[in-house]
Amino acid sequence: MTELFAAIERRSIWQDVASQVRKMIEDGTIAPGQKLPSERDMCQQFGVSRISLREALRALEREGFIEVQAGRGAFVRAHFDRERHVLETLIGFSRESAEKVFELRMLFEPNLAGLAARSISLENLERLRETVERMRDHVENPEAAIQADSDFHRVLSESTGNPLVESLVRFVMTATGSERLVTLNSREGVERALVGHERVLAAVAAGDEEGAAKAMKEHLQDAVAFARCF
Repeated sequence: MTELFAAIERRSIWQDVASQVRKMIEDGTIAPGQKLPSERDMCQQFGVSRISLREALRALEREGFIEVQAGRGAFVRAHFDRERHVLETLIGFSRESAEKVFELRMLFEPNLAGLAARSISLENLERLRETVERMRDHVENPEAAIQADSDFHRVLSESTGNPLVESLVRFVMTATGSERLVTLNSREGVERALVGHERVLAAVAAGDEEGAAKAMKEHLQDAVAFARCF
């Protein structure tokens, strides 16, 4: 009889170790900058061999979650540094790569903003205003401004009332969000982005679907133009 199915492969031990550490980093159980326990202690706590542990640590380092420093141990990267690492590793830290990411975002974010203008709740509108105020307060703090920018676009996606849109945006922003390191790494860049966010916010607050879509498109186009200055 012809076999239709392939045998199920067991997950490697190192993958389970990496998954547990990754989750603890993402939920804040292990804080940015914190040093992980020694290899000996981690092997004892996980009940795994040193070979499996080192493979897990190599995977986490490739993904940007930790930085292994010779003679000192493994340290958890800050989210800002993690994004930088992923960008540099996968697509390179460059103007050209940033432009391509913004081109991708222009395919869907203007329509997303329009949908949010139609559906946004009062609670989410206040959350959106808060991200704009936070960016305004941190024009000279790139890391805080980048977080505010990310939150702005995330709240917009949550305001569409469509969980599929929300999931798509979360995936895209997580996978490609490092383009903000190019455009939001200076006071000028943050101030330009802030103007764009204020225009999108005004249109969304007014329930102006067409205006919100237009403002978002112009915001992303301006980001591309600014990226070309580098």
